Amino acid sequence: MSAYCFPPTDEMSAVTLTDVVKVSQFSQGILIRHIIGRPDGGANLAGQKVRVGEWVKTGREQGKGSFAFLELNDGSCPANIQVIVDAAVSLLGQLIPTGTCVHVEGKLKVPPEGTKQRIELRVHKVLDVGTVDPAKYHLPKT
Repeated sequence: MSAYCFPPTDEMSAVTLTDVVKVSQFSQGILIRHIIGRPDGGANLAGQKVRVGEWVKTGREQGKGSFAFLELNDGSCPANIQVIVDAAVSLLGQLIPTGTCVHVEGKLKVPPEGTKQRIELRVHKVLDVGTVDPAKYHLPKT
């Protein structure tokens, strides 16, 4: 049995993250498993503001450098969460290398139909970045 008890699916739309999980005392962040490990994959959390602190597994600039997609993982589960960061929010070049540590705040949203994700995070604020030098630390994209 799961260590976390979630309400029945029909009641989940009224539930917020802080109703079912404890926010980290120090980072005020939520673990990925509490978002995407839900029976609905996190879709019913769309519209909620969250903070997450994780490592970049993969990152790529899109839209001629106007935004970036990051796949983040915090080690709480094998899955990643997709994060979208606009160039107006942060320097994208420092965020996209594999192994970069980021602490971000944003709003969860349901991605467009046809994507594999059930939920993604649109970043409004980059709180902290721990950069990595890809030339020194060759981390594989997995």
